[in-house]
Amino acid sequence: MKIVYSISDLCKFLDSVNTKISFVPTMGSLHNGHLELVNLAKETKNFVVVSIFVNRLQFGPNEDFDKYPRSIDEDISILVNQAKTDLLFIPCEKEIYPELQNFCVNPPEELGNILEGETRKGFFVGVCTVLMKLFSLIRPSTVVLGKKDYQQFIVVKNMCKQFLLQTNVIGHEIVRNKKGLALSSRNKYLDNDQILLASTLYVVLNHIKHMILKNNHLSIKDLLLLEYDAIKKLEKHKWFVNYITVRKQSDLSIPREDDLSFPRRVPLVVLGAAYIGGVRLIDNLEI
Repeated sequence: MKIVYSISDLCKFLDSVNTKISFVPTMGSLHNGHLELVNLAKETKNFVVVSIFVNRLQFGPNEDFDKYPRSIDEDISILVNQAKTDLLFIPCEKEIYPELQNFCVNPPEELGNILEGETRKGFFVGVCTVLMKLFSLIRPSTVVLGKKDYQQFIVVKNMCKQFLLQTNVIGHEIVRNKKGLALSSRNKYLDNDQILLASTLYVVLNHIKHMILKNNHLSIKDLLLLEYDAIKKLEKHKWFVNYITVRKQSDLSIPREDDLSFPRRVPLVVLGAAYIGGVRLIDNLEI
């Protein structure tokens, strides 16, 4: 595996690559979920590039940028010995943002300012801006993202489509532990008691999915009751809930009455974001 730290070395090395590129962007603190992304990238038979960069631009002023888990030596060891990545790009902040970033990529309000974008103001501007930089440098034909960050997956797919980027964005299903907890770098923040309760988020989302699948004649009222009951169950276990909601997979808009009943039911996704203690977890299930 080749490791590069500067944009000049990255471009110089990629100029010598005579095949298509599959790209896995990460913020490091790698776990088995990241390894699954790399394995999916390798299945394309392309040259595989992984990046590690904790992007300040997508963190709010009161978020966890400074304490976000960083384990670069361990990450390198994982990518060398387990993932066997072709190229690892580890830029410092000055490489990606050599000057004040005045030009930014702004997703449309109806997609970028809902759910995660409503809770974390400016989050998707930061995500899209750094990914546009990385895509322009690496020029991947395929980008692999995890579906745990479902809204991010949809936002990036739409960004690539609207900017006519020759990049196919593919999503990997959520990787979970035995109790259903979605793997995340932020899980390292959880103490032992919180770990035991953390899978409750998956449990309530799975219940909503089960109830929707067994009901061929759903109404908006039915969905609202399912969402309300899920929130109350989490709050009973001392969670602070940002949202539990059922949306259309295509654009994360709120489904209408005629979207819900067979034979016209559209593909749906149930999404949740909630704090357990001081740790914010997100999860989702496609329906």
